[in-house]
Amino acid sequence: MTTPVNSFQDILDALERDPSLREQVRSHILTEELLQLPAQFLLLRADVDDIKSRMNRVEGRLGNIEGNLYEQRALNRILARVYRLGIEGAHIAFSQAGQARQDFHDVMAGAVQTGAVSQDEYEDLAEADLIVRGRNRRHAVVEISLGPDGDDMTRSLRRSEILQRATGEHVSAAIAAPDPHPALAREAEERNVHVLDIPA
Repeated sequence: MTTPVNSFQDILDALERDPSLREQVRSHILTEELLQLPAQFLLLRADVDDIKSRMNRVEGRLGNIEGNLYEQRALNRILARVYRLGIEGAHIAFSQAGQARQDFHDVMAGAVQTGAVSQDEYEDLAEADLIVRGRNRRHAVVEISLGPDGDDMTRSLRRSEILQRATGEHVSAAIAAPDPHPALAREAEERNVHVLDIPA
């Protein structure tokens, strides 16, 4: 039975009641290209999401490269500034830049053998950005970052405590960063972490 159509509202009511009628009208009015637009839009959106994901990975890699370059440049400046921490005649005992003295590994291996530190703690300490030792047997464990945060302080504190148990010598926790934020400096002071302002 057909519904009489006397007004535009009758057409709208009929389309509302009958989904198959809506589909027939749609296919008569819209071109094939317009009908395919929703699917094409989803495909385009997937491509955009893929591009964004790739860009994020590239930015992450560039950030890592920039951070590594900063670490390399910061090493000599840090050696000059750790005198403020009471470290005299400082030299690099260990760094992620590839510099490590054999005596550092010998001391740590001995500390693991005696049970002063665990193998896991030794491996954690070997993830430190920089370990400095002075001829006066004082050390610093330094985390180097372009954008330091509380996690850097936590790592430096934890690793300095490991080194202190391993050596029985005085060890300072420190972070090195360009122009550290005042709030970060206050938090570091509260947590007894030294802040070394090393320009980028």
